[in-house]
Amino acid sequence: MRRQVVLATVACVLGTVLAVSGAFAWIGAGSDDDPAAPPARIDPAALATADDLDGIVAALQERLRDEPADAGSWATLGLAYVEQARLTGDPTYYPKAAGALTRSLREQPDDNALALAGRAALAAARHDFDAALVSAQAALRINPYELGALAIRADALTELGRYGAARQALDQADQRRPGLQVFARYSYARELQGRTGEAGALLERALSSASVPADRAYLLALLADLDRAAGRLAAAGARLDEALRADPDNLAALASRARLAVACGDLVDAERRWRDLVRRTPLPEYVLALGELLETTGRPAQARRQYDVLEATATLARGSGVNTDLETARYEADHGSGQRALRAARAAWTDTPSIWAADAYAWALHTVGRDAAALRLARDATRLGTRDALLWIHRGSIEAALDRPVAATHLRQGLAYDPGLSPWQARQARGVLAEVTG
Repeated sequence: MRRQVVLATVACVLGTVLAVSGAFAWIGAGSDDDPAAPPARIDPAALATADDLDGIVAALQERLRDEPADAGSWATLGLAYVEQARLTGDPTYYPKAAGALTRSLREQPDDNALALAGRAALAAARHDFDAALVSAQAALRINPYELGALAIRADALTELGRYGAARQALDQADQRRPGLQVFARYSYARELQGRTGEAGALLERALSSASVPADRAYLLALLADLDRAAGRLAAAGARLDEALRADPDNLAALASRARLAVACGDLVDAERRWRDLVRRTPLPEYVLALGELLETTGRPAQARRQYDVLEATATLARGSGVNTDLETARYEADHGSGQRALRAARAAWTDTPSIWAADAYAWALHTVGRDAAALRLARDATRLGTRDALLWIHRGSIEAALDRPVAATHLRQGLAYDPGLSPWQARQARGVLAEVTG
Protein backbone atom coordinates (compact mmCIF):
# COMPACT_ATOMS: atom_id res chain seq x y z
CA MET A 1 0.00 0.00 0.00
CA ARG A 2 2.75 2.34 -1.06
CA ARG A 3 0.87 5.46 -1.94
CA GLN A 4 -2.66 5.07 -0.70
CA VAL A 5 -2.21 7.23 2.39
CA VAL A 6 -0.07 9.69 0.46
CA LEU A 7 -2.65 10.31 -2.20
CA ALA A 8 -5.55 10.14 0.15
CA THR A 9 -4.64 12.50 2.86
CA VAL A 10 -1.22 13.44 3.89
CA ALA A 11 1.86 13.80 1.82
CA CYS A 12 0.68 15.44 -1.35
CA VAL A 13 -2.86 16.69 -0.78
CA LEU A 14 -1.64 20.22 -0.24
CA GLY A 15 0.82 19.96 -3.05
CA THR A 16 -2.07 19.27 -5.38
CA VAL A 17 -4.13 22.21 -4.23
CA LEU A 18 -1.21 24.56 -4.49
CA ALA A 19 1.00 25.13 -7.49
CA VAL A 20 3.82 22.77 -6.65
CA SER A 21 6.33 24.70 -8.68
CA GLY A 22 5.28 28.02 -7.16
CA ALA A 23 7.95 30.11 -5.49
CA PHE A 24 7.54 32.17 -2.35
CA ALA A 25 5.63 35.24 -3.43
CA TRP A 26 3.82 38.24 -2.05
CA ILE A 27 0.89 39.90 -3.75
CA GLY A 28 -0.61 43.34 -3.31
CA ALA A 29 0.31 46.58 -1.61
CA GLY A 30 2.41 47.13 1.45
CA SER A 31 5.98 48.39 1.41
CA ASP A 32 8.48 50.48 3.29
CA ASP A 33 7.24 53.47 1.27
CA ASP A 34 3.74 53.00 2.60
CA PRO A 35 3.99 52.00 6.26
CA ALA A 36 0.25 52.43 6.77
CA ALA A 37 -0.62 49.82 4.17
CA PRO A 38 -1.71 46.39 5.42
CA PRO A 39 0.67 43.44 5.08
CA ALA A 40 0.73 42.06 1.57
CA ARG A 41 -1.28 39.02 0.55
CA ILE A 42 0.54 35.73 0.26
CA ASP A 43 0.40 33.62 -2.86
CA PRO A 44 -1.06 30.19 -1.94
CA ALA A 45 1.57 28.61 -4.19
CA ALA A 46 4.18 29.68 -1.66
CA LEU A 47 2.90 27.15 0.89
CA ALA A 48 4.10 24.16 -1.11
CA THR A 49 7.75 25.21 -1.03
CA ALA A 50 8.04 27.50 1.96
CA ASP A 51 10.84 26.83 4.44
CA ASP A 52 9.08 28.82 7.19
CA LEU A 53 5.45 27.79 7.21
CA ASP A 54 4.99 29.11 10.74
CA GLY A 55 6.21 32.50 9.50
CA ILE A 56 3.71 32.44 6.66
CA VAL A 57 0.89 31.60 9.07
CA ALA A 58 1.95 34.50 11.31
CA ALA A 59 2.04 36.86 8.29
CA LEU A 60 -1.42 35.74 7.20
CA GLN A 61 -2.80 36.23 10.68
CA GLU A 62 -1.30 39.72 10.78
CA ARG A 63 -2.82 40.61 7.44
CA LEU A 64 -6.22 39.33 8.49
CA ARG A 65 -6.15 41.44 11.63
CA ASP A 66 -5.85 44.47 9.35
CA GLU A 67 -7.99 43.15 6.50
CA PRO A 68 -10.57 40.78 8.06
CA ALA A 69 -12.69 40.71 4.89
CA ASP A 70 -9.85 39.32 2.72
CA ALA A 71 -11.39 36.04 1.54
CA GLY A 72 -8.26 35.00 -0.33
CA SER A 73 -6.06 35.28 2.74
CA TRP A 74 -8.58 33.32 4.84
CA ALA A 75 -8.53 30.54 2.23
CA THR A 76 -4.73 30.57 2.13
CA LEU A 77 -4.60 30.41 5.93
CA GLY A 78 -6.89 27.37 5.85
CA LEU A 79 -4.57 25.67 3.40
CA ALA A 80 -1.58 26.57 5.55
CA TYR A 81 -3.19 24.89 8.56
CA VAL A 82 -3.77 21.70 6.56
CA GLU A 83 -0.13 21.79 5.52
CA GLN A 84 0.94 22.24 9.14
CA ALA A 85 -1.09 19.16 10.05
CA ARG A 86 0.74 17.21 7.34
CA LEU A 87 4.17 18.32 8.43
CA THR A 88 3.64 17.85 12.16
CA GLY A 89 1.20 14.96 12.27
CA ASP A 90 -0.98 17.10 14.55
CA PRO A 91 -4.66 16.79 13.54
CA THR A 92 -5.72 19.67 15.80
CA TYR A 93 -4.85 21.98 12.91
CA TYR A 94 -7.85 20.64 10.98
CA PRO A 95 -10.54 22.47 12.98
CA LYS A 96 -8.51 25.66 12.55
CA ALA A 97 -8.39 25.02 8.80
CA ALA A 98 -12.13 24.43 8.71
CA GLY A 99 -12.77 27.71 10.51
CA ALA A 100 -10.54 29.71 8.17
CA LEU A 101 -12.09 28.20 5.05
CA THR A 102 -15.62 28.79 6.36
CA ARG A 103 -14.71 32.42 7.03
CA SER A 104 -13.35 32.76 3.49
CA LEU A 105 -16.64 31.53 2.05
CA ARG A 106 -18.59 33.81 4.36
CA GLU A 107 -16.60 36.80 3.11
CA GLN A 108 -16.87 35.68 -0.52
CA PRO A 109 -19.70 33.17 -0.94
CA ASP A 110 -19.61 33.29 -4.74
CA ASP A 111 -16.79 32.46 -7.16
CA ASN A 112 -14.45 31.37 -4.37
CA ALA A 113 -12.74 28.42 -6.05
CA LEU A 114 -9.68 28.58 -3.79
CA ALA A 115 -11.71 28.12 -0.61
CA LEU A 116 -13.68 25.27 -2.16
CA ALA A 117 -10.47 23.58 -3.27
CA GLY A 118 -9.19 24.11 0.25
CA ARG A 119 -12.29 22.42 1.62
CA ALA A 120 -11.64 19.51 -0.74
CA ALA A 121 -8.08 19.25 0.58
CA LEU A 122 -9.26 19.37 4.17
CA ALA A 123 -11.94 16.73 3.59
CA ALA A 124 -9.42 14.45 1.89
CA ALA A 125 -6.97 14.94 4.77
CA ARG A 126 -9.76 13.89 7.12
CA HIS A 127 -10.53 10.85 4.93
CA ASP A 128 -13.99 12.17 4.05
CA PHE A 129 -13.77 11.47 0.34
CA ASP A 130 -17.44 12.04 -0.44
CA ALA A 131 -17.13 15.58 0.90
CA ALA A 132 -13.79 16.03 -0.88
CA LEU A 133 -15.42 15.07 -4.17
CA VAL A 134 -18.36 17.46 -3.65
CA SER A 135 -16.07 20.40 -2.83
CA ALA A 136 -13.70 19.65 -5.68
CA GLN A 137 -16.55 19.53 -8.18
CA ALA A 138 -17.96 22.79 -6.80
CA ALA A 139 -14.57 24.44 -7.27
CA LEU A 140 -14.37 23.15 -10.84
CA ARG A 141 -17.76 24.60 -11.69
CA ILE A 142 -16.26 28.00 -10.87
CA ASN A 143 -12.83 27.39 -12.37
CA PRO A 144 -12.55 24.28 -14.58
CA TYR A 145 -8.76 24.67 -14.56
CA GLU A 146 -8.26 24.70 -10.77
CA LEU A 147 -5.32 22.31 -10.40
CA GLY A 148 -6.01 21.32 -6.82
CA ALA A 149 -9.65 20.52 -7.48
CA LEU A 150 -8.76 18.49 -10.58
CA ALA A 151 -6.24 16.43 -8.62
CA ILE A 152 -8.34 15.91 -5.51
CA ARG A 153 -11.36 14.89 -7.58
CA ALA A 154 -9.26 12.07 -9.08
CA ASP A 155 -7.90 11.13 -5.65
CA ALA A 156 -11.35 11.08 -4.06
CA LEU A 157 -12.80 8.88 -6.81
CA THR A 158 -9.87 6.50 -6.40
CA GLU A 159 -10.36 6.24 -2.65
CA LEU A 160 -14.09 5.70 -3.17
CA GLY A 161 -13.28 2.70 -5.36
CA ARG A 162 -14.65 4.35 -8.51
CA TYR A 163 -11.63 3.51 -10.62
CA GLY A 164 -13.20 4.03 -14.04
CA ALA A 165 -14.46 7.48 -13.07
CA ALA A 166 -11.08 8.29 -11.54
CA ARG A 167 -9.37 7.49 -14.84
CA GLN A 168 -11.80 9.79 -16.68
CA ALA A 169 -11.09 12.53 -14.13
CA LEU A 170 -7.37 12.07 -14.70
CA ASP A 171 -7.80 12.30 -18.46
CA GLN A 172 -9.70 15.55 -18.01
CA ALA A 173 -7.01 16.89 -15.65
CA ASP A 174 -4.38 15.99 -18.23
CA GLN A 175 -6.28 17.87 -20.94
CA ARG A 176 -6.70 20.97 -18.78
CA ARG A 177 -3.58 21.09 -16.60
CA PRO A 178 -0.97 18.55 -17.73
CA GLY A 179 2.09 18.32 -15.55
CA LEU A 180 3.81 16.69 -12.63
CA GLN A 181 0.74 16.14 -10.48
CA VAL A 182 -1.16 14.43 -13.26
CA PHE A 183 1.80 12.21 -14.21
CA ALA A 184 2.14 11.12 -10.58
CA ARG A 185 -1.52 10.13 -10.46
CA TYR A 186 -1.38 8.28 -13.76
CA SER A 187 1.56 6.41 -12.27
CA TYR A 188 -0.48 5.43 -9.23
CA ALA A 189 -3.35 4.27 -11.45
CA ARG A 190 -0.95 1.99 -13.32
CA GLU A 191 0.47 0.73 -10.06
CA LEU A 192 -2.99 -0.18 -8.80
CA GLN A 193 -3.33 -2.33 -11.92
CA GLY A 194 -0.02 -4.06 -11.23
CA ARG A 195 1.65 -2.32 -14.18
CA THR A 196 4.68 -1.22 -12.20
CA GLY A 197 6.95 -0.80 -15.21
CA GLU A 198 4.59 1.75 -16.72
CA ALA A 199 4.18 3.39 -13.31
CA GLY A 200 7.94 3.85 -13.07
CA ALA A 201 8.17 5.29 -16.57
CA LEU A 202 5.53 7.88 -15.73
CA LEU A 203 7.34 8.83 -12.53
CA GLU A 204 10.57 9.25 -14.49
CA ARG A 205 8.73 11.54 -16.88
CA ALA A 206 7.38 13.58 -13.97
CA LEU A 207 10.85 13.72 -12.43
CA SER A 208 12.32 15.14 -15.62
CA SER A 209 10.10 18.22 -15.27
CA ALA A 210 10.32 18.64 -11.49
CA SER A 211 12.45 21.55 -10.35
CA VAL A 212 11.33 22.06 -6.74
CA PRO A 213 13.55 20.01 -4.35
CA ALA A 214 10.59 18.67 -2.34
CA ASP A 215 8.90 17.45 -5.54
CA ARG A 216 12.06 15.76 -6.76
CA ALA A 217 12.59 14.07 -3.40
CA TYR A 218 9.01 12.79 -3.33
CA LEU A 219 9.19 11.38 -6.85
CA LEU A 220 12.59 9.82 -6.20
CA ALA A 221 11.18 8.17 -3.07
CA LEU A 222 8.33 6.66 -5.10
CA LEU A 223 10.80 5.38 -7.68
CA ALA A 224 12.95 3.96 -4.89
CA ASP A 225 9.92 2.10 -3.56
CA LEU A 226 9.38 0.52 -6.97
CA ASP A 227 13.06 -0.43 -7.14
CA ARG A 228 12.94 -1.98 -3.68
CA ALA A 229 9.82 -3.99 -4.50
CA ALA A 230 11.58 -5.33 -7.60
CA GLY A 231 14.66 -6.30 -5.57
CA ARG A 232 16.85 -3.53 -7.01
CA LEU A 233 18.10 -2.51 -3.58
CA ALA A 234 21.25 -0.70 -4.70
CA ALA A 235 19.27 1.37 -7.19
CA ALA A 236 16.72 2.19 -4.50
CA GLY A 237 19.51 3.35 -2.20
CA ALA A 238 21.00 5.58 -4.87
CA ARG A 239 17.64 7.22 -5.54
CA LEU A 240 17.09 7.86 -1.84
CA ASP A 241 20.56 9.36 -1.48
CA GLU A 242 19.64 11.80 -4.24
CA ALA A 243 16.23 12.47 -2.72
CA LEU A 244 17.64 13.32 0.69
CA ARG A 245 20.31 15.54 -0.79
CA ALA A 246 17.52 17.49 -2.47
CA ASP A 247 15.30 17.60 0.64
CA PRO A 248 16.86 16.16 3.82
CA ASP A 249 13.57 16.30 5.74
CA ASN A 250 11.35 14.71 3.11
CA LEU A 251 9.11 12.27 5.01
CA ALA A 252 8.40 9.99 2.05
CA ALA A 253 12.14 9.55 1.41
CA LEU A 254 12.94 9.01 5.10
CA ALA A 255 10.22 6.34 5.41
CA SER A 256 11.42 4.68 2.21
CA ARG A 257 14.95 4.60 3.65
CA ALA A 258 13.65 2.80 6.76
CA ARG A 259 11.88 0.20 4.62
CA LEU A 260 15.00 -0.25 2.51
CA ALA A 261 16.97 -1.00 5.70
CA VAL A 262 14.46 -3.78 6.43
CA ALA A 263 14.86 -5.10 2.88
CA CYS A 264 18.64 -5.15 3.37
CA GLY A 265 18.24 -7.10 6.61
CA ASP A 266 19.58 -4.30 8.82
CA LEU A 267 16.89 -4.12 11.48
CA VAL A 268 19.09 -2.04 13.80
CA ASP A 269 19.32 0.70 11.18
CA ALA A 270 15.62 0.32 10.41
CA GLU A 271 14.72 0.80 14.06
CA ARG A 272 16.92 3.90 14.30
CA ARG A 273 15.24 5.38 11.24
CA TRP A 274 11.69 4.59 12.38
CA ARG A 275 12.41 6.10 15.80
CA ASP A 276 13.69 9.26 14.13
CA LEU A 277 10.56 9.48 11.98
CA VAL A 278 8.26 8.97 14.96
CA ARG A 279 10.07 11.75 16.82
CA ARG A 280 9.70 14.06 13.84
CA THR A 281 6.13 13.27 12.87
CA PRO A 282 4.21 10.57 14.78
CA LEU A 283 2.06 9.47 11.86
CA PRO A 284 0.19 6.23 12.60
CA GLU A 285 1.95 4.28 9.84
CA TYR A 286 5.37 5.19 11.29
CA VAL A 287 4.37 4.36 14.86
CA LEU A 288 2.92 1.02 13.75
CA ALA A 289 6.04 0.16 11.76
CA LEU A 290 8.22 0.84 14.81
CA GLY A 291 5.93 -1.14 17.10
CA GLU A 292 5.91 -4.17 14.82
CA LEU A 293 9.69 -4.01 14.46
CA LEU A 294 10.11 -3.95 18.25
CA GLU A 295 7.72 -6.88 18.58
CA THR A 296 9.68 -8.84 15.97
CA THR A 297 12.95 -8.27 17.80
CA GLY A 298 11.60 -9.56 21.10
CA ARG A 299 10.63 -6.37 22.93
CA PRO A 300 6.87 -6.67 23.41
CA ALA A 301 6.72 -4.13 26.25
CA GLN A 302 8.35 -1.47 24.08
CA ALA A 303 6.10 -2.43 21.20
CA ARG A 304 3.07 -2.05 23.47
CA ARG A 305 4.15 1.49 24.31
CA GLN A 306 4.18 2.33 20.61
CA TYR A 307 0.74 0.80 20.16
CA ASP A 308 -0.49 2.93 23.06
CA VAL A 309 0.83 6.00 21.25
CA LEU A 310 -0.95 4.83 18.10
CA GLU A 311 -4.25 4.43 19.92
CA ALA A 312 -3.92 7.86 21.55
CA THR A 313 -3.09 9.43 18.19
CA ALA A 314 -6.15 7.83 16.62
CA THR A 315 -8.34 9.17 19.43
CA LEU A 316 -6.92 12.67 18.89
CA ALA A 317 -7.47 12.37 15.13
CA ARG A 318 -11.10 11.32 15.57
CA GLY A 319 -11.62 14.26 17.89
CA SER A 320 -10.36 16.55 15.12
CA GLY A 321 -12.80 15.16 12.57
CA VAL A 322 -10.61 12.52 10.92
CA ASN A 323 -12.23 9.27 9.81
CA THR A 324 -9.87 6.57 11.10
CA ASP A 325 -12.03 3.51 10.35
CA LEU A 326 -9.66 1.98 7.80
CA GLU A 327 -6.53 2.41 9.93
CA THR A 328 -8.37 1.24 13.05
CA ALA A 329 -9.59 -1.90 11.28
CA ARG A 330 -6.09 -2.85 10.17
CA TYR A 331 -4.52 -2.20 13.55
CA GLU A 332 -7.21 -3.94 15.60
CA ALA A 333 -7.21 -7.01 13.36
CA ASP A 334 -3.50 -7.56 13.94
CA HIS A 335 -2.91 -6.19 17.44
CA GLY A 336 -6.22 -5.67 19.16
CA SER A 337 -9.82 -6.85 19.07
CA GLY A 338 -11.33 -8.74 16.15
CA GLN A 339 -14.77 -7.37 16.94
CA ARG A 340 -13.51 -3.77 16.99
CA ALA A 341 -11.70 -4.47 13.74
CA LEU A 342 -14.90 -5.81 12.21
CA ARG A 343 -16.96 -2.79 13.21
CA ALA A 344 -14.39 -0.35 11.85
CA ALA A 345 -13.84 -2.34 8.65
CA ARG A 346 -17.56 -2.57 7.94
CA ALA A 347 -17.85 1.21 8.33
CA ALA A 348 -14.83 1.79 6.08
CA TRP A 349 -16.26 -0.50 3.40
CA THR A 350 -19.62 1.28 3.56
CA ASP A 351 -18.03 4.74 3.23
CA THR A 352 -15.16 4.02 0.83
CA PRO A 353 -15.56 0.71 -1.03
CA SER A 354 -12.02 0.65 -2.43
CA ILE A 355 -9.71 -2.34 -2.73
CA TRP A 356 -8.06 -1.22 0.52
CA ALA A 357 -11.36 -1.23 2.39
CA ALA A 358 -12.20 -4.62 0.88
CA ASP A 359 -8.88 -5.96 2.18
CA ALA A 360 -9.42 -4.52 5.67
CA TYR A 361 -12.94 -5.96 5.81
CA ALA A 362 -11.73 -9.34 4.58
CA TRP A 363 -8.96 -9.47 7.17
CA ALA A 364 -11.30 -8.44 9.99
CA LEU A 365 -13.74 -11.18 9.00
CA HIS A 366 -10.85 -13.66 8.99
CA THR A 367 -9.86 -12.70 12.53
CA VAL A 368 -13.35 -13.63 13.78
CA GLY A 369 -13.45 -16.88 11.81
CA ARG A 370 -15.77 -15.87 8.97
CA ASP A 371 -13.44 -17.01 6.22
CA ALA A 372 -15.96 -17.80 3.48
CA ALA A 373 -17.23 -14.21 3.54
CA ALA A 374 -13.66 -12.97 3.94
CA LEU A 375 -12.52 -14.73 0.77
CA ARG A 376 -15.13 -13.00 -1.36
CA LEU A 377 -13.82 -9.63 -0.19
CA ALA A 378 -10.18 -10.68 -0.49
CA ARG A 379 -10.82 -11.56 -4.14
CA ASP A 380 -12.38 -8.14 -4.60
CA ALA A 381 -9.33 -6.52 -2.98
CA THR A 382 -6.98 -8.21 -5.45
CA ARG A 383 -9.16 -7.87 -8.55
CA LEU A 384 -7.05 -5.10 -10.11
CA GLY A 385 -3.85 -7.13 -9.88
CA THR A 386 -2.23 -4.66 -7.48
CA ARG A 387 1.25 -5.85 -6.49
CA ASP A 388 0.82 -5.07 -2.80
CA ALA A 389 2.31 -7.52 -0.32
CA LEU A 390 -0.43 -7.47 2.31
CA LEU A 391 -3.29 -7.77 -0.16
CA TRP A 392 -1.93 -11.12 -1.32
CA ILE A 393 -0.72 -12.28 2.08
CA HIS A 394 -4.18 -11.67 3.50
CA ARG A 395 -5.83 -13.48 0.61
CA GLY A 396 -3.41 -16.40 0.91
CA SER A 397 -3.94 -16.64 4.68
CA ILE A 398 -7.72 -16.69 4.26
CA GLU A 399 -7.40 -19.36 1.56
CA ALA A 400 -5.17 -21.37 3.89
CA ALA A 401 -7.87 -21.28 6.56
CA LEU A 402 -10.27 -22.68 3.95
CA ASP A 403 -7.75 -25.34 2.79
CA ARG A 404 -7.58 -23.87 -0.71
CA PRO A 405 -4.61 -25.26 -2.71
CA VAL A 406 -3.78 -21.83 -4.15
CA ALA A 407 -3.01 -20.41 -0.69
CA ALA A 408 0.72 -21.14 -0.84
CA THR A 409 1.03 -19.48 -4.24
CA HIS A 410 -0.58 -16.28 -3.02
CA LEU A 411 1.42 -16.23 0.22
CA ARG A 412 4.68 -16.58 -1.69
CA GLN A 413 3.48 -13.94 -4.14
CA GLY A 414 2.81 -11.48 -1.34
CA LEU A 415 6.13 -12.11 0.36
CA ALA A 416 7.94 -11.55 -2.93
CA TYR A 417 6.22 -8.26 -3.65
CA ASP A 418 8.09 -6.26 -1.01
CA PRO A 419 11.32 -7.25 0.76
CA GLY A 420 10.83 -4.14 2.89
CA LEU A 421 7.57 -5.42 4.35
CA SER A 422 7.19 -5.11 8.13
CA PRO A 423 9.22 -8.00 9.61
CA TRP A 424 6.30 -8.82 11.90
CA GLN A 425 3.92 -9.13 8.95
CA ALA A 426 6.47 -11.20 7.02
CA ARG A 427 6.95 -13.53 9.99
CA GLN A 428 3.20 -14.08 10.33
CA ALA A 429 2.91 -14.86 6.61
CA ARG A 430 5.85 -17.29 6.70
CA GLY A 431 4.27 -19.07 9.64
CA VAL A 432 1.05 -19.63 7.69
CA LEU A 433 3.04 -20.70 4.63
CA ALA A 434 4.97 -23.23 6.71
CA GLU A 435 1.68 -24.72 7.93
CA VAL A 436 0.30 -24.89 4.40
CA THR A 437 3.39 -26.58 2.98
CA GLY A 438 3.58 -29.17 5.75
